[in-house]
Amino acid sequence: MVAITQDNKHQTLFESAPGPEEHQKLSVKQLKRLEEQRDREEKKITKRKAKAVQKERKAVEKEQKESKRAQRSKYEQNSGLSAREMVEQERLAEERRLFEEEFLQEDAVLPAHHVKKSACDSNRLGGMHIC
Repeated sequence: MVAITQDNKHQTLFESAPGPEEHQKLSVKQLKRLEEQRDREEKKITKRKAKAVQKERKAVEKEQKESKRAQRSKYEQNSGLSAREMVEQERLAEERRLFEEEFLQEDAVLPAHHVKKSACDSNRLGGMHIC
């Protein structure tokens, strides 16, 4: 048997003139192992192919999403603001107006002037024991 590499990944065995090691018959266990090994290799190959197909499909879907997004943004630039953006701007303007009404206008009511209490009038130390 001669092993020849094919696609730099898999080795293919071709029958050639039988060598001294090939004169022996393969046992049932050896045949079973070889069969299982072939099955595992086939599973690996099918998984790899499925993974490659899925990866390609996802790449195509991603490109389509990006192109749709680009078209939508181009359309919104041409048509001005979208309805969602207009609603958002109206909401922000209303919030700003309410904030200004509540906090930024100066009060007409002037605060009463504070008169400092003397130490005797203070109730801080628990009574009139200082004075």
